[in-house]
Amino acid sequence: MSKGLLKQALLVLGLLLVLVSSLPASVGAQEVIPLASSVYEDMDLLYLLAGTGTPSGSRPWTKAEARKILGSVQEEGLPSAALALYETISQKIHETPRWNFSDGFSLSAYADIAVEHYFHWNSDFSSYGAWDYSYVDRKPLVRFRLDMAVSDFFYTYSDLQYGYGLHTKDDTIDQLGAGQAVGSLIPAGSGTSYIDEHTKLVQYQKRYANNIISSSTHIDFQTPKRSVISLGSQRWNAAFSRDRISWGNSKIGNFVLDDHVDFHEYARFTTYSEYFKYEALVVFFDTYYASTSMLRMLLAHRLEFHPWNKVTFAVSENVMYQDDKLDLRFLNPSFIYHNLNEREKFNAIAHIELAYVPVAGLRLYGQFALDQAVAPNEGVNPEMPSWGLSLGADYATALSKGVLASSVEASMTLPHMYRRDTVDFLMARRYASLNYWNAVKLDYIGSPYGGDALVLHTQTLYTVAGVGSLSLAVTGVLKGEIDMFTSLNDSASDYGTTMFSKDVIHTSLITTLAGAMNVGDLIAFSSDWRVYAQLSVLARGEYLQNSKDLSSHSWDVQLVMGTSFSF
Repeated sequence: MSKGLLKQALLVLGLLLVLVSSLPASVGAQEVIPLASSVYEDMDLLYLLAGTGTPSGSRPWTKAEARKILGSVQEEGLPSAALALYETISQKIHETPRWNFSDGFSLSAYADIAVEHYFHWNSDFSSYGAWDYSYVDRKPLVRFRLDMAVSDFFYTYSDLQYGYGLHTKDDTIDQLGAGQAVGSLIPAGSGTSYIDEHTKLVQYQKRYANNIISSSTHIDFQTPKRSVISLGSQRWNAAFSRDRISWGNSKIGNFVLDDHVDFHEYARFTTYSEYFKYEALVVFFDTYYASTSMLRMLLAHRLEFHPWNKVTFAVSENVMYQDDKLDLRFLNPSFIYHNLNEREKFNAIAHIELAYVPVAGLRLYGQFALDQAVAPNEGVNPEMPSWGLSLGADYATALSKGVLASSVEASMTLPHMYRRDTVDFLMARRYASLNYWNAVKLDYIGSPYGGDALVLHTQTLYTVAGVGSLSLAVTGVLKGEIDMFTSLNDSASDYGTTMFSKDVIHTSLITTLAGAMNVGDLIAFSSDWRVYAQLSVLARGEYLQNSKDLSSHSWDVQLVMGTSFSF
């Protein structure tokens, strides 16, 4: 290389060093932290150990909000295990984008590689609903991530992944029969190709499978899985996102918005202070399945209060809006939605959450969702009452270098929960493949168990911040025959408000031992190298109430092993 070229190269390098400089700590403050991040579990444990209360149950958070939440914890006096959590969280939420320029622009680009192996014993457990580690949990083989930020005001993210779809070219998908409807969502006679938790799928039926996709004919067409535009400051944020979202801290399933769904598409505004958080939300639903032009949106607003350190209290009003045209009057988030009084267009759910930390290490929490209630003077044919209730308790204590935590929770939903003969709280999103371009996945927006269900869950977890975790969880489910396919009449039904009113109760018991370890940066250019495994034993059956007999019982052993890293 000539001296002239060397001087030019050194000059360019010098200019880059000037431009790519460190920025204030607020850079990337509007970055939205994905729900898969360990920040949420770590923050919940930190608050519990510190006796500070409960961090906001309206998630995901931006880094700006997470910093405010972390700032409510007094670092001084924390036990060493809690201090390790604090430092791990702080490092993650103050991390700036990969390349930072002096004009305030920042940029990151990453590639994530994951290799997973799935083994199970009983091929009759052949649907995504029959696996404990299922579609939403399974990682793509490759995912590319790109995000950009401008100072502390603007952030955007998108990804592109290469992995297995919900269904593949090898699958045969059922169609709705001539007299089969999906609540009020899809009418009888539509012939819609659909997938639900019972649909047999080849990749879940195989005794051994992996995520090393062998052919592009099997790829997931739902990409990007996550796409975010986020604007805001230290006290507010506005986002337009395709992302997972969750309201509440239930381990079984939150009643209004639950993170068992792989993503929602929504516009969201939040503003927050030390004692209060307000959220206005509009979730947009796929209506590709509809035979006529139609729009469906969840209109919701949520108020969260922290009147004392130990208490968190939240209320929300939520309506499913369905119409063949958009009436802008209904988009006012300060309106009382229940007073819209257009039954053929709306279904409302009121929701309340409460979390109380009486002493450091113990949290009591619960949710109540009211889908329908009988008010005075409603006439001789009132609509059937419908509600859901969950109660739980968390306990945590420092143990050696880590934290030992246990939780127990129970959840119950009445048969009519999420159902209405005009507008349902159900969703049918199109998941395309080469064989079935128009197949839809049927799901609940809230609790994945729907109505007519009683669920018990307990978990014990040991975690060392930044190192790894080991957990044991047991979930028992009693599910009645009332589901999204059951014909319903709001004013009268043969099952009314009685749990398990039909003969069959579907039973399941899932025991899962899971572990994960961060093994550092094994290759110089890689980061976040992690190994993980999960062993689950599942048993299911049918209890016949008339004969008091447990029949059709079967069981399965499922093993998942994986490793992932980024560069």
